[in-house]
Amino acid sequence: MGPDQGLYAYVGGRILHGELAYRDAWDQKPPGIHYVYAALRAVSSRDAIVPAADLIAAAGVAALLWTIGTRLCGPLAGGLSALLFLFLSDPSLARYAGVRVRAQGETFIALAVTGAVALAVGARGAASARRLIGIGLLIGVAFAIKYNAGLYVLIVLMGLAVAGTEDPAYGVKGTVRSALLVALGAAIVPAVLFVIFWRGGALGDLYQATIAYNVRYSGETYASRWEMLRYLFIGPVRHARVDPLWFVGGIGCVVLLVAGVRALAARQFVSGWIPVAWVAVACLSIAINGSRDLPQYFLQAAPALGLAAGMGAAITLPRLPVAGRWIVIVVLAAATWRVGADPFPKLAENICHDAQYAIGRMDRRTHLAKYGTREIDKYTALGNLDVGTFLGSHTRPDERVYIFGFSPGAYVYADRPSASRFFWSRPVILEFNSGDPRYGVPGLRAELERTRPAFVVLQMHDWSPDVEDSGPFFHAQPALDGWLRAHYRRVEPFVDGFEAWERNDR
Repeated sequence: MGPDQGLYAYVGGRILHGELAYRDAWDQKPPGIHYVYAALRAVSSRDAIVPAADLIAAAGVAALLWTIGTRLCGPLAGGLSALLFLFLSDPSLARYAGVRVRAQGETFIALAVTGAVALAVGARGAASARRLIGIGLLIGVAFAIKYNAGLYVLIVLMGLAVAGTEDPAYGVKGTVRSALLVALGAAIVPAVLFVIFWRGGALGDLYQATIAYNVRYSGETYASRWEMLRYLFIGPVRHARVDPLWFVGGIGCVVLLVAGVRALAARQFVSGWIPVAWVAVACLSIAINGSRDLPQYFLQAAPALGLAAGMGAAITLPRLPVAGRWIVIVVLAAATWRVGADPFPKLAENICHDAQYAIGRMDRRTHLAKYGTREIDKYTALGNLDVGTFLGSHTRPDERVYIFGFSPGAYVYADRPSASRFFWSRPVILEFNSGDPRYGVPGLRAELERTRPAFVVLQMHDWSPDVEDSGPFFHAQPALDGWLRAHYRRVEPFVDGFEAWERNDR
């Protein structure tokens, strides 16, 4: 598990114990991803469930892209779209073998949206009510995982319009009917979640965590609205210079735009603009997240980019002579390799590393030591495991512990609940919603006094230079440091990069 996946796994585990996100375990992500991880944790408590879910989602997206590409542009487009997506979006191309990007919220958003688009373009005329509600249901799932994913409803409506051109009777009434039934389906999952949090008395916490905090979090990256608009156009171009899928997908978008203009001049409906619009909406969704360029933000665009590249190639290559095709293929392959010159060797290295671990030639500690360096990273897989193992072996199952930092996986490895709903430190350090006594330092102090955790663990390096590191911040707060020193004694030696304090009466 990467750091974010540890967050989701912890909240998902607490859901399985009958608790409620935000009220009992506070995280900024909308609730959909926590329920996805609750389902994953119900299947297996092993770390392997995270990459397994990522693989299953990738296989599903590839199969759906094959269907969409074939429907819009023929079998060649379908096959190329699926293969380009699978190869060029492999998480192992990313830093630390992609441990941070596997099974992120955007992974499941991509699967849900691709499924919705496949249903839309496969309607073959006026779609049935069941199909339209199903399309909306998938968009509702994507929205529940991240609210800005609701924008993808524009793409499925565009897909339905393409399918509707095959039915002369479709018209305005068909368009209105389709939109209403899609909206009905899209409202189902959010409505169910609304009822769950309303009955749990957590609507206020849901709003503060998933809307108020995220508006602030995204807004920290933009000096003005103009900066956001600028990033909307510059960000994709900048990413295409370092990411092979964005590079070939961008070329595909250019080809499809040119082909679309020609088709429009001939008064033909332009189905090739669907992947272009899909990429554009994905860029808008990414920009809403902020300009931090976090790699998981870009995952949601991968299906659209694969489809654009596949369709662009299918339109261009058959029109060229054989020699011309090979020249284009070789030039594009060389350019793609140049863009991904650093990631491609990493892919081979990571496959070799994982294979050695899988066949038993490498122990788990050596394997996990690859993922994160304690001196420079706010997250290390081995550090999380060591802290979790210590807490699990030094406490009873009914005892609570507290980790102030960004190591949520340690709770999962320890199988112990957090003594505070603020089980990671950044919202407290930022003094988010400090006007409410249930938040910030006062809120944390009150919860710790009430729950009296058996151990308090402080992570000494995690957030700087973004904000102050967790351990130094905790010690700098008289309300927290005074309480800690009055009731706890320090445990030495402990895991490098962390401090552990045990309650005096234990």
